[in-house]
Amino acid sequence: MSNLFTLSYWFALQPQFFTSFIGTALLVVFVAMVVVGVVGYVFSIKRKTDKYIRRAIERASGMLLTHGLFGLLLYFFAFEHIPILSMRIWFVLWLATLFIWGWFIYKYVKFEIPAKRAMKEQREKMNKWLPKSK
Repeated sequence: MSNLFTLSYWFALQPQFFTSFIGTALLVVFVAMVVVGVVGYVFSIKRKTDKYIRRAIERASGMLLTHGLFGLLLYFFAFEHIPILSMRIWFVLWLATLFIWGWFIYKYVKFEIPAKRAMKEQREKMNKWLPKSK
């Protein structure tokens, strides 16, 4: 555990591969992210839902697909012991980008969608009183 707090652990050029349980768990997580990303993207195309919800699903599935594929690439680099590309710091950066991208999706769902719906409702109320074209 104290090994986690040393720079040599994170920046080793050719670190040891993960233990069998952690390696298998990472592989399962990365493959699941790819599968859920593809299924979510297909679901957003086939399903006729609200356009804002559809965009949120597309953003989330794009995030999962991108991070799943990149995670598989990192797993491959670590498995093959490729210098520099198999450093553990790449997994930390991968996790940081996952959280940042997830935060932007959260902001879109929590703040932008209600604001856009309110603006659309207000526009419809205004358009109700405007003359229609013949």
